[in-house]
Order: sequence, then C-alpha cells, then structure tokens
Amino acid sequence: MPELTGRNIALILGGGGARAAYQVGVLKAISEIVPVGTTAPFPILCGTSAGSINAAALAASAPDFGEGVAQLLEVWENFEVEQVYRSDLWSAVSRGGGMLLTMITGGLGDASPYSLLDNTPLRELLIERISFERIGKAVDSGVLQALCVTACSYSTGFSVSYFRGAGDLEPWSRSRRVGLCTDIGIDHLMASAAIPIVFPAVALDDEYFGDGTMRQTAPISPSLHLGADKLLIIGVRQERSASNEIPSAPEIAPGYPGMGQIAGYILDTLFLNSLNADLERLQRVNEVLRFVPEASRGATGLRPVDTFLIAPSRDIGAVAEPYLAHLPATVQYLMRVIGARRPGGRRLLSYLLFHGTFCRELIELGFNDTMKKRRALGDFLTL
Repeated sequence: MPELTGRNIALILGGGGARAAYQVGVLKAISEIVPVGTTAPFPILCGTSAGSINAAALAASAPDFGEGVAQLLEVWENFEVEQVYRSDLWSAVSRGGGMLLTMITGGLGDASPYSLLDNTPLRELLIERISFERIGKAVDSGVLQALCVTACSYSTGFSVSYFRGAGDLEPWSRSRRVGLCTDIGIDHLMASAAIPIVFPAVALDDEYFGDGTMRQTAPISPSLHLGADKLLIIGVRQERSASNEIPSAPEIAPGYPGMGQIAGYILDTLFLNSLNADLERLQRVNEVLRFVPEASRGATGLRPVDTFLIAPSRDIGAVAEPYLAHLPATVQYLMRVIGARRPGGRRLLSYLLFHGTFCRELIELGFNDTMKKRRALGDFLTL
C-alpha cells in the first residue's frame, strides 16, 4: 500500500453523539484526496466519546484508509436509533417508571435505572463491526503509531487516556489526567461514549467510567504525548465567521428552563468548549516559540505544532430540527417528559438523533466543508 510522507500527523476526533456523522463526511473527502489504497494518513488516532468509535474503526482498517472510511459510511448513512439504544415501549416504561418510583420512595431499594437510555445495541454493533485484534496488529506492524481513547473516572474524577501504541511510547501523568498503555477493547469505547445520565457508566479496572469529554480540559494533550507534531482536528461546532458581523439572536425558550434544556446546555458545554479552548492555548504557545531560537527549544520541553481545523459551516442544532420527528415515539415521549421537546431543549435531541437521513446530511456537510479546503489540506498532509 502507498504511504504518505511527512511528519507525525494526529487525527483528533471529539465527541458529539449523532453529530459525529459530520466527522465521517470529512473523512470521506480526505479518502478522495489521498491516493487510492493509502495506509492510514494519520499514524496517530485520538478519539473521545463518539469520536473514539470512529477512531477505533479507522485503526482497525489502518492498512487501507479508504476501506475503513467506506465501512464507516455504510454504518452512519444507514443508522437507525435502535442500533444505538433501545427505544421499545417496555424499555421506555421500565426506565421512566423506575425513575418515578425512585422519586416516590425517596431512593429506597434498587429500583432506579442506571441511565435514561439502554445502549446495549451499540455494544453489539461495535463488537460486530470493529476487529479489536486488527488494531493491535496495525500498531505492531508499524502501519499505525497509536490509537488513543479517553474516558473519565467517576471515582477519581481523572481523565484517563487509554492508548495502544508503539513500544517506545510511555504512559504519562499530569494534573487530573493520565495516559495508560493497554489493549483497546469494547469496554474502552463504551466508557468513552457513555454520555452522563443518558447512557450507563462502564466498569474498567474496578472503577466506573463515563464520557471522556468530562474533565477533559486538554483534549489535544494525548496526541502530543504520543509524538504528534501536526494535528488535524475535526470539530462539531459551527466555525465562526472571520467578519465582524453581529450574529443573529439565538433561539429563546420562554419560561423556566426545563430539564431537557439544561441537559442540552450541559452537553454543549461538554462537547464543544474544551477543544476550542485547548486549541487557542496551543496556538499561543506556537506564537511564543517563534521568538525562541530553535537551538534553545529543547530546554523548554516545547515544540511547535502545526494544526488544521475543519468545523461545520452550519449550526448542527439547526440542521437537526427538521429530522426530530424521526425519533421513535417512545423516545419523543421521554424527551417531552424532561422538557427536551421545548425550543430550548432541542439541542439535546441532536445528540441522540442517530437516523440515516440526519446523518447523511451531516456527512454531506462535512464532505463539502472539507472539499472547499482541499488545496490547503493537501499541503498540510504533504500530498
């Protein structure tokens, strides 16, 4: 297979639930830009939450990047909610009833469900679709330098980045975040994508873990520990205009904010804020290093890192609006109970809208946004 030349490029895929379909559209465009049959153009793959699933799928198909993207497209373009979480009547009644009973009894007994939704179908889908054994083979053969997925410990509050990498890569420890070398398996992906309250926590090494975006104050950091000096970052937040135009007024939900509106705001904060803030810090470090002689940079322990960001040109929450009716009736009922069907709570639904029609529009958006940057991206990838 042909390989791309260049420095250690890391692909960073953040969280966003169903919004991660946008990442697949970007990857589709990249697969058309790079030569056919190319091995993974990103020797370092870092994912969090839904991004960890896309990263693991690419790692398992690292010898042929195009084939890996094609498999992702097959799943995302044909997604049904039932492939991710149970939406049958019994599941909705048992979970809703369990929460109501817990409120009535004051938490007596063990009636409360562990989460709002049961994502057992997602586990089954990932076991069927991703060969975790091939991830280790890709690293051992040198096709891939590292795969890293991040989860958050409910016990310690630490952000834990699990990685399968080349033999010279060492674990790391920083304030409230660590990197641990291990074989990546299904539980690591389920833990990384366990959206708090929405999906159940996952046990890893006698601790329970949830979505990796929680407490992930430095989402770029794992890629740097794994040796990257170039970063391709795919975001799921609308790219701000460079002009000084005043943005249109946001949608205002009247009255007291419901549980769904608050939950949507929390997810926006989890998924959309830390990556942009960390990218700004990195860019400031790069600016400072411009004034440090190259011969003296080793003493600082810092190195310049090139970045390339691809982000949606449209608000994904607005894109989701016409497709909300595609959610199963039972899920819509649960969302109505917690106030997510009100205007202010609809952003929550966009994270749960695993439906082919919505995902296909996000894939097209990601593809078009990337193709507009084709020349600059080709230069970044040293094509």
